[in-house]
Amino acid sequence: MTDFEKLAGENISSLIPYKPGKPLKELERELGISEAIKLASNENMMGVPEKAKQAVKEHLDEMNFYPLGDAFYLKKKLARMLNVSPDRLIFGTGSNEIIELLIRTFAKEGESVLSYFPSFSVYGIIAKAAGIECKWVPVKDDFYVDFDKIKEAMDESVRIVFLANPNNPTGTYISAEQLEDFIEYVDENTLIALDEAYVEYVDAPDFPNTFKLLEKYPNLISMRTFSKAYGLAGFRIGYAIGHEKCIDMLNRVRQPFNVNMVAQIAAEAALDDKDFLRSSIKNNREGKRYLYKEFERLGLKYVETQSNFILVNVGDGEEVFNKLLTEGVIVRFLGQALKEYVRVTIGTPEQNKIFIDKLSKVLEG
Repeated sequence: MTDFEKLAGENISSLIPYKPGKPLKELERELGISEAIKLASNENMMGVPEKAKQAVKEHLDEMNFYPLGDAFYLKKKLARMLNVSPDRLIFGTGSNEIIELLIRTFAKEGESVLSYFPSFSVYGIIAKAAGIECKWVPVKDDFYVDFDKIKEAMDESVRIVFLANPNNPTGTYISAEQLEDFIEYVDENTLIALDEAYVEYVDAPDFPNTFKLLEKYPNLISMRTFSKAYGLAGFRIGYAIGHEKCIDMLNRVRQPFNVNMVAQIAAEAALDDKDFLRSSIKNNREGKRYLYKEFERLGLKYVETQSNFILVNVGDGEEVFNKLLTEGVIVRFLGQALKEYVRVTIGTPEQNKIFIDKLSKVLEG
């Protein structure tokens, strides 16, 4: 029989695939329940922008054509909105593809990438699949980044440092002062990739002004997405802003038609739906305050967040996760490294109340 593990190689066969959350309909079927809620994947519970829905409907008859390889119209609109040159933008199927493009383009055999743990596991998965080592540096006890340890881990092999800001799954952030201090420390031939998937939700006054830093540091690149605040997770579209020469190199590796036309159309329309974006941010801030208050009432410790999710200490994360499933609520259990915690997406007011009611029931036992 064909030995597929041998054909793939050790770097592939030893990978642990990313495990998605349980689909709502499958949970309802298994448990014989209805009206389950999914608060596990940091999606926008406000739905899809109406302008995006309408735009997609209007262009369905054009889907027999290939998409625009460089996302021409979306790029033009976003560049104008961000006040950057279109040559500094690249689009991908979510920010995941941008991560893959960065590693494939700028990291070679014998080199490495670096990030902190816990953070977005995809950095390590993509690196390992490409035969590149991913160095993980532990965060502090309060889940904030330990830049002293990161600096200690830096060596000549490190080509890319991935900094999720805000960080997933903790919701913590890197301040402007911390970030610029680190950029100044890093060699100019080491890329610093800011993963800013949740940036629209940030309300910390000392959060970095990325655009000022991008003008100052050519080795800095920012990855962003339409999956979160813009409500387009199912369309799979994200982008990066970087130096023109960096983007040029990435475009040489990017597949010609990587972002489908429906996603491009939806994202372009979503940029015009400012009311939806404002409502999403407002809902998130109000939901965050509500959940903080309820966690405090229940005597639960949580990590203050700059994102659309909260990491909360429930004592036994796996047990609470499983019990919540039987109550029709899906949250995220993040494994033994965070065994006392679950991560919950901030939902609508109704969903947040259901979650708290079910959590209270589960904890009471």
